[in-house]
Parts: sequence; C-alpha cells; structure tokens
Amino acid sequence: MNRVTADRLMLVNVVDHWFYLQEPTFIDAGQTYWIDHETNELCVDRGGDRVTRHGRARYAAWMCR
Repeated sequence: MNRVTADRLMLVNVVDHWFYLQEPTFIDAGQTYWIDHETNELCVDRGGDRVTRHGRARYAAWMCR
C-alpha cells in the first residue's frame, strides 16, 4: 500500500490516472491517502484514528480495454 500525504487542500476525483471516484472528495493538507486494491476504494486518513473510504466509479473499467 503506497500512501501519499497531501501538501495542500485538494478536491480529488481521479487518482493515478485510472481510479475515477463516484463523487469528488476533499483531502486536507497533511492527510494521507491510498487506494485499497482489495475493495477498490480510496482511503483517506483523517487523523484521530478516523479513515474514510470512497468508492470507485463503475465506468472506470474502460481504461483497461
């Protein structure tokens, strides 16, 4: 699992050019995020033992063709 730390407030809708989110999500400066490949979700460590999960859009599969 490759975690990335946000250096500024970001509104994310695509991760790694292939992972498209159903709904954009904010990631605040200093928060870490990663893709859980087992569940196909974007995970964001919000601090204080709180991790939020955001699902991938179904139409993203076209990138594999």
